[in-house]
Amino acid sequence: MAKFYPNLENISRLKVKPTEGELALLGVFEQSLDDSFEVFFNPFLDGDRPDFIIVKEGVAIFVVEVKDYTLSNYKVDSYNKWSVKSERGESRISSPQSQAFTYKKNLYQLHLPVLGLEQLGNRNFFNLVHPFVYLHKASREQVNKLYQPAEEELRQKTNELFIARRNQKIKIDVFNRQTEGLSRTKKRIARDKSIAYAGDQTTNLVNKIKSISSHVLFDKRVYDDLRRRLMPSEHTKKQGKSIPLDDKQIKLALSNQGKEKIKGVAGCGKTAIIAQRAVNAYKRHGGKVLIVTFNITLKNLIKDRISDILGFRDEQNFAVSNYHQFFNSQVNESGQDISDLIDKYGLDKLYKTDVFKDYDLSRFDTILVDEVQDFESEWVKILRDNFLYSEAEMVLFGDESQNIYERETKRAAVIAQGFGNWKKLKRSYRTNLDSPLNQVFKDYQSKYLIEKYTDTEVLETVPVQQGFTFETLEYHSCQDNWVSQSFELIQKVIKTNKLVPNDVVVLSSSIYLVRRLAEQFANLEKTHCMFENYKELSQIIQPYNSDLTQERLMMMSEEELRLAINQHKELKTDIERARRTKKNHFYANSGLIKLSTVHSFKGLESKTVFYLLDDRDTPEIVYTSITRSVENLIVLDVSEESQFSEFFNSNMNNQNNGGGLF
Repeated sequence: MAKFYPNLENISRLKVKPTEGELALLGVFEQSLDDSFEVFFNPFLDGDRPDFIIVKEGVAIFVVEVKDYTLSNYKVDSYNKWSVKSERGESRISSPQSQAFTYKKNLYQLHLPVLGLEQLGNRNFFNLVHPFVYLHKASREQVNKLYQPAEEELRQKTNELFIARRNQKIKIDVFNRQTEGLSRTKKRIARDKSIAYAGDQTTNLVNKIKSISSHVLFDKRVYDDLRRRLMPSEHTKKQGKSIPLDDKQIKLALSNQGKEKIKGVAGCGKTAIIAQRAVNAYKRHGGKVLIVTFNITLKNLIKDRISDILGFRDEQNFAVSNYHQFFNSQVNESGQDISDLIDKYGLDKLYKTDVFKDYDLSRFDTILVDEVQDFESEWVKILRDNFLYSEAEMVLFGDESQNIYERETKRAAVIAQGFGNWKKLKRSYRTNLDSPLNQVFKDYQSKYLIEKYTDTEVLETVPVQQGFTFETLEYHSCQDNWVSQSFELIQKVIKTNKLVPNDVVVLSSSIYLVRRLAEQFANLEKTHCMFENYKELSQIIQPYNSDLTQERLMMMSEEELRLAINQHKELKTDIERARRTKKNHFYANSGLIKLSTVHSFKGLESKTVFYLLDDRDTPEIVYTSITRSVENLIVLDVSEESQFSEFFNSNMNNQNNGGGLF
């Protein structure tokens, strides 16, 4: 018999009982799958709740979406779009197949680092996951009947198109474009029908699962990573370790029913407080905790902090998600058609629109929002109104000085009614009391940020909570042949001071700048980039423009590269998808030198920061960049005329008194 997680006895005791179709499949899997299969029922993956994930080590991963639909109430049009009939008329919904494919996509892009990163360079990795749909109340005949009108309409459109072309009523380019579109739709319908199994086809579904042969890429790394994330948590495995907090931090980490908002300076321990408060919340109520960030790369850091406290990884009770990813996952859970919503509201307006008010979705006993200064006020209200239990706990954390997306602070989410007054943290634990860094940070705030954010907290310092060593600050002008000059300076610092690769990050507000430096590193050592390097970029671009080889891309200016990418809308989407995958699977302690944009590294820190100062950098971007440093900060000025050059040249050289890394 297959191994079930949770076991069948525990599934029968769940508060939310399995549906009729889910129960039927549980029985089928129990009888038909042997113990080489592991069946995970309704696992919780940072907002995603697939009905079944079935794993056979070395073979494949199966995602099964179950629907108890009465198909006579549903319709599929010639664009492969589903709609449901009700008393109010027809309304568009997401197809069950679309939901299953979304779960598959998210396994790669969000949940499994090994799958996601390897798939960028090897498309065969995408074949490890097989999506299926089970329509419990339907027969195979009814499924065929559901698709029949759409198939007939496509045949008719194709015939009309050929007749029009034969009679020379349409041009050849229009004919080719339209026939290609019809062909794609036919293939999608055929694909969706092939993965849909009716209630009278459970034997076929099981046989299909059992027929999949071994996959050479499904190695132990992939299996162990997947299983660890899917397994229900075990709370007695090992003892965690406490995070050192001062009295005020301990007080703010206590979990209480109600709504609060907390803000503090860079390095004040917000992430530590969030992690401890999340654990305390779960201990208090035993319910699920949702942590929502703006920066995708913060997710894994927060998960690591929670794991440190617990002593194990708990993927089932603590969900950590970026706002947009969580929004998308809930659109998928509610069965709404995301493309229909985008057409209706527009992409930018959609995420500010409450599309969930008519749906009963999973709610949380605690919601913690990090980087709230980067949120729109509507986002907070959507989270509060649709995903928080009444009389539950919700806390907003922020720092206006790091408002790098330039939100309008007067109408920002932090002023949402019902969250009380700000609870403030002025102490920074990132650096020592006598660190020259702190004085630079404070002077910078006073010169560039205090007037703009009158209520911002000015840095106060106390001895660091964990032992750090002597800090060094350097400013260098690198306007002449900036790539070679900057890279040589970075190498000199690393070698002279024997810096550990894991303790080094290179930051810029521009992907173009850090990508150029990443190429220099490629000849010497492996690095961890939170963006596509030139080799990966060339692989992504090749299907759209085979002339843009890696060598040619490296010779292009920033503007030339931007124009080449903007020629293809789909190319921009592919590049953004690759970047999201890299961000979702970023780990601060990879053991490698890291290269990142400032935006992706916000909320993180590093012992040594090399910051490329650019003409386009705003005061908030500069502040966020320099405050990522724990010990060593080296500003490499590649700007032509930055307003901040003189500040760093004067303040950093004075702080070092002529000493430093060189």
